[in-house]
Amino acid sequence: MATPTKTNGTLHTDYEANLARLDNFCTIESDWDKLLHRLVKASSDICYCDADGRKGTLRSLLENQVLTVLADISQKKLSGYGDAFADVQGTARQTFYIDKLRREIVDWIIRLDNYLHQSWKKGDSESSAVQTARKLMETLGQSLQNGSTTEKNGYYRMLRTVTAIQEQEDYYRQQIEESGDMESALSLLVAQQKNYSGIAEAFNRLLDTLPELYRHDILHAVPQATVQDNVYLIITPAAGVADFILPKGELFPAGQNMAGEDLIYQTKKEEYISSMQCVAVDAVSISQKGDLRLYKQSIPLEGTDETLFAHGEELRIGWQIESSMLVLNEGERKVNVYFCLTADSLVPDSISDGCFILQLSGAESWIEQSCNCCIEADCLCFEFTLEPGEVVPVPCTEEIHGVITEYPVLRILTDNRIGPYGWASLLQFYSVKIETRVTGIRNFTFCNELGDVDTSQSFQPFGIQAGKGAWFIFGYDEMGLKSLQEVCLKGTWKKLPETKEEFDKIYGSYGTNADAFRITAEWQQKGRWITCHPESQDLLTFDDQGKIRFAEMRFNCTEPKHDKFFRATLNAPAIGFGVDTYRTQFTDVMIHNSHCKKKDCKPIPTEPPVPQLAEVELSYIAMEEMSLTKIGQSSIRLSRITELSEQDTYPICSKQKHPFLPAFPADHLLYFAFRNARGEKSVRMYMDMTLPKENIPFYNLQPNKRVKLSWELWNGNSWKTIAGESIRIEETSGLTQSGFIEIIFPEKISDKHTDRQGRMWLRTALTGNVSACLAIRGIRTNCIRLEAQNSDGLSLAAGTIQGMPEADERIESIVQPLPGFGGRPAETEMQCAARQNARIHNRHRALTIKDYEQLVLEHFPEVDKVQCIPLPQDKGASEICLVVFSRTEDSRYFLSPVWKLAEIQRLVGQYVPPFVTLRVMNPMYEQVKVHCKAVLWDKVQDESKAIRQLVVLAQNYIALWYRKGEIPTLRQCFSYKELHARMVNHEDLMKLVSLEVNGKSLSQVDIDTKDMAFKGSHPWSVLLPKIEIELLSLHDGINSAEIESNFIIG
Repeated sequence: MATPTKTNGTLHTDYEANLARLDNFCTIESDWDKLLHRLVKASSDICYCDADGRKGTLRSLLENQVLTVLADISQKKLSGYGDAFADVQGTARQTFYIDKLRREIVDWIIRLDNYLHQSWKKGDSESSAVQTARKLMETLGQSLQNGSTTEKNGYYRMLRTVTAIQEQEDYYRQQIEESGDMESALSLLVAQQKNYSGIAEAFNRLLDTLPELYRHDILHAVPQATVQDNVYLIITPAAGVADFILPKGELFPAGQNMAGEDLIYQTKKEEYISSMQCVAVDAVSISQKGDLRLYKQSIPLEGTDETLFAHGEELRIGWQIESSMLVLNEGERKVNVYFCLTADSLVPDSISDGCFILQLSGAESWIEQSCNCCIEADCLCFEFTLEPGEVVPVPCTEEIHGVITEYPVLRILTDNRIGPYGWASLLQFYSVKIETRVTGIRNFTFCNELGDVDTSQSFQPFGIQAGKGAWFIFGYDEMGLKSLQEVCLKGTWKKLPETKEEFDKIYGSYGTNADAFRITAEWQQKGRWITCHPESQDLLTFDDQGKIRFAEMRFNCTEPKHDKFFRATLNAPAIGFGVDTYRTQFTDVMIHNSHCKKKDCKPIPTEPPVPQLAEVELSYIAMEEMSLTKIGQSSIRLSRITELSEQDTYPICSKQKHPFLPAFPADHLLYFAFRNARGEKSVRMYMDMTLPKENIPFYNLQPNKRVKLSWELWNGNSWKTIAGESIRIEETSGLTQSGFIEIIFPEKISDKHTDRQGRMWLRTALTGNVSACLAIRGIRTNCIRLEAQNSDGLSLAAGTIQGMPEADERIESIVQPLPGFGGRPAETEMQCAARQNARIHNRHRALTIKDYEQLVLEHFPEVDKVQCIPLPQDKGASEICLVVFSRTEDSRYFLSPVWKLAEIQRLVGQYVPPFVTLRVMNPMYEQVKVHCKAVLWDKVQDESKAIRQLVVLAQNYIALWYRKGEIPTLRQCFSYKELHARMVNHEDLMKLVSLEVNGKSLSQVDIDTKDMAFKGSHPWSVLLPKIEIELLSLHDGINSAEIESNFIIG
């Protein structure tokens, strides 16, 4: 693993601990042990001459001394050796690490052996120095024994031996110094070094006092005082209490401070407490993928962290039509609903089926009805049919439908399966027309001169006599509610001749024929009978073969207002059906025949039939149109079903035309519902925003993303724009941070502004880069801000403040939902020094990498780390990227909200040269997929444990910071061979079949194989692994083995 950056950024802890020093002037080294080590190392070219005149180098004189060997061992830096050696397992550097440490140990052993040999020749073999040298040589020699040193166990044995000697360094040095047999030249050198170390320490202490002297006596810098903490409280007024004002300076107890005093918070201004509460928030969005589709997301008011506009359900909007034309109780009922379009409507070329859903108000629920939708004669037409025996529409009830209506209701709603919003919002209509065609009605009222008639059986429609002037009346309740166009009574004739010829034969003796039978059709209006047709109509009709047809009597109705009854009167021929004439003729013939001889007798007349009807059914056609300019003159009641609620509808107002679907002002909208708003002139709410956790860590906020809010008020029929000057406070920067929003309404809220549930609605249209919006964690009205009087600057825990010193009957509850903010403890001397050091270093100019990082850490103490990455450009100005890590909003991935990034960029940008482009951003997390196929040893009992360990191995290599909760390092480059070595050396692994990183792998991994590196796509990228371990059986692959690339055994 490699990190090719020269700097890894600055931690806030390092910033505070970075004490002042003179630039480019290092303090003098005062550790004589280090000085001795350096002197021996540098003395190879320093010559000397002893008392006998022999010449040599100083190093040859000093290196074979136990004290100098111990100094070399103690200065050996072993931190990280173990981890570094583990990282190179299975690579060529493994042997290099082992050989390097072994050579150093062998060199120390040789030097110690030379020292012991010289001591033996002098006859001094029992001193403590010699014993110490002998013990060190034995210990080091043992680390090289017991097996081959090329194994990893041998390396760790050598490493532990050297580490143990370093830990006992003080003991060994004391034994050497107390021996009294140190080489005179070395003893003199040690004395000189110790004396020099004392002088250096005194000089260093003098230097250490200079920064404090400069800060206090020249800059007169003093630590900054405590900044008092702030909290938000939610005040809920008691039920029935009118609005009231909390005075400035109202006290709220909050426990005790660090000094044991009562901690008090207070209001800094008068606070208006309103009974108005936010009770619902909905996010409405228009999907731009394919057909435009509408979605609605209900947002909980407490504890949510869902991404806005990401989890919406289908939103259905449209129309609700209440009309007597929908009273359809029986028969086959065909209904056409026409929206008559204006000439300026943008009519689509074609309409797909399934764009809309029709719902009828049924007795138990809303009943969906299939329909055909089309453009016909400049009308948007909806056609559906109710078959006999199917649903019977009924008026709505509060319990079932959520509303009470006089007549049945039809709802026309959009269907997201084929989103119609794109073209339907471009249509304008000026009237609505409903046409119903009902056939097969059998349960209706029928009466004649004999009274009420049972139409389920054969009956005589004109009575027993059926003479001229005979009549019958029929009616149906629902027909009296509609503007009828035509009514038709149908049935089957009974007791009549089957052909016209037979008919004429019977009635020829009566001086008439079948064509003479005619009736007059009438309809009733306020008790008066009005003729339907200027001329009477044939009662009997025959086909081309002369056979009698079914009875069919039509009644046209030209007036919209009528009763439900119709009358048919037989007005021709004069004899009617001839029953009275037959009786007269029969009597005359019988009298005549009784007085004459048989040869003079007249024939007895044929008895005429009395007509009967069977299988009678009623049908009618009705049509009604409502013009938008004459809404009150029609039984059709048209209401809009809006995005506010599918249950609540809003009647339209009288105007020339209406859009079929409303045109939304933006693709993303937020709707806020408030209760108890009647009489209010403004609203003030606190928007508690947070990072949407479902998108973390792959959520890349950028400060250059902007969101604009445009507010509107629902006035009961339409949305009324709220002018920009009426937005008194907007602290959320387009919902990219928490803050207050205060809006002045265009008019006082009255009953017309509220829905049936008493809610007033506000909406805001979001334009710009909506992905920058945070998640809404809560919306709070009556949110007041308190400031501490005597806090220590520490944040007050949420829920600490729960009441007032004395109960206020106007207040039902007091809640502190969030911890305190904005406070800062008194600055320590070290923090003051760090601030002054940074100020002296950068002089409020951003020139070096350190300058950029210090400026951020100085002004934003909540930032844990900042890393400056210069991005050289081929042409034009240079670009500086500042990557910010902060636990304030996200303690796991160190992401900052977009408003914080923008604030950092604004402040640091003041000190940046004009030719530099500055960008402040979060670290960008990228997922790297690691797929491992492996075979375990048969002895492995717990496979799940082995899988977990393999996952941990890969995680520790790629994202060890994640497991430890540390801040990640940018611009890391990872080795495929190193990852492979970590995985393949697991003790439970018999064979590593394959290892893929982002779908790529090496076919063979050995020392000579060229490595494959993987890293993030940007300098500010951080890799997060997604690891999949697939365990294979030892026999997998036998039935399909591949040799090279073109020969398969299977």
